[in-house]
Amino acid sequence: MKLTFFDKKTCGTCKKAQAYLNDNKVEFELVDIISNPPDRALLEKFIDADNVKPHLNSRSTIYRELKLGQNLPDKARAIELMLQDSNLIKRPFIVKGATGSFGFKAEEFDEKWV
Repeated sequence: MKLTFFDKKTCGTCKKAQAYLNDNKVEFELVDIISNPPDRALLEKFIDADNVKPHLNSRSTIYRELKLGQNLPDKARAIELMLQDSNLIKRPFIVKGATGSFGFKAEEFDEKWV
């Protein structure tokens, strides 16, 4: 089973993560997070109800407009906002079976994907 890699073509972090996976010969399927965002069930499965902040893209316009840094939403509200604007989802969002991750940290990738 390949990794599903939710990507945005203009995302520098996504490009770094892809290069890391390619360098480590990890196969993955790219899915454009804007035109084909993850569904509610997938977000529900991998977002931690006790700490939604690591799953939110703090650089997104909606994050700044709604001042989510100061007014952190609960899990249900965060998912509603992500479904309205997939730019709010921290990228890359990677899934394989029962494992998922948001963002790119080499040490986490080594543990989960390499």
